[in-house]
Amino acid sequence: MIPTTERVASLGLDEFRRHLPYALRGLDYRWIGEHVVVAAAGGTVTITVEALAPLALSGVLSLPRLRVSFAFSGGTAAEQAAFLAAYDRAFQRGGG
Repeated sequence: MIPTTERVASLGLDEFRRHLPYALRGLDYRWIGEHVVVAAAGGTVTITVEALAPLALSGVLSLPRLRVSFAFSGGTAAEQAAFLAAYDRAFQRGGG
């Protein structure tokens, strides 16, 4: 079983809420406060979203940031890894 894991994302909560359905690929989910409970990966996944201080790149440019934590209950390590891989693909951004 994969322990609780987290990601730091450069996006705001509204943007996270808009993109989340793409990451979940039609899975059932519900928001409870700052948590999202998803029926997936052979059990449930609780996603916790926490706003972080913006990343200041210069005096005029800063990026919003979120800490996104995943806690799995049930499912195999392979199912959990597949869930995280789908999440990462949905929130991946090109850089350069």
